[in-house]
This record gives sequence, structure tokens and C-alpha cells, in this order.
Amino acid sequence: MNKNQKIVLSIFVPIIVFFITLMYANIVGTKVLGHFTGVEYDPTAPVGEKFIYSGEVGSYETHTHHPFDLEKTWYVWVLYLIFCFIFEYKLFADKKRKINS
Repeated sequence: MNKNQKIVLSIFVPIIVFFITLMYANIVGTKVLGHFTGVEYDPTAPVGEKFIYSGEVGSYETHTHHPFDLEKTWYVWVLYLIFCFIFEYKLFADKKRKINS
């Protein structure tokens, strides 16, 4: 492989892997926000039962996607960076060896 081919690979492979990582981080970084009508709050109830759903009328859920929310997706981006470093290192490593005879 010549030097120009290596440069092209060193640019396009990390970009393609970036978009694959972005799709995965988008799934991991999903937050579900719910809005329900007919919800009553009981401060004296146990922790898991603070909200009493008295009706489902007008209820809906919204999903927000935050692929760059590093609290949830940090490990995805760390794996991406590790892949890029290893790929670039292996691509540009000097593979010439001296043979002593």
C-alpha cells in the first residue's frame, strides 16, 4: 500500500466508524420524558410509590437523544478513540525489519 492510500484510509475509516459510533451512542443516550395527566403526588408514600397514576387520559412519552451526553455514553467514545489510535498506529507502523545475516 502506498503513502497516498494510507492517508485516504486514515481519514475515511475513522469517519465511517465515527458515524457507526454516533448511531450506537444515540441509542445509549436516549432519555424518556413522560407527561401524564391525572397524576397525583403523595409525599408521604414510599419512594417507589410517590406518584399515583389515576388516569391515562392525554398521556404521552417523548424521547430525546443525546449521543454526546458523556455521563451515559463515555464508554462508547472511549472505545471509539482506542480503535482510532490502534488503527492509525497499525496503519503507519514501520514494518521494515533488519535481518542479520
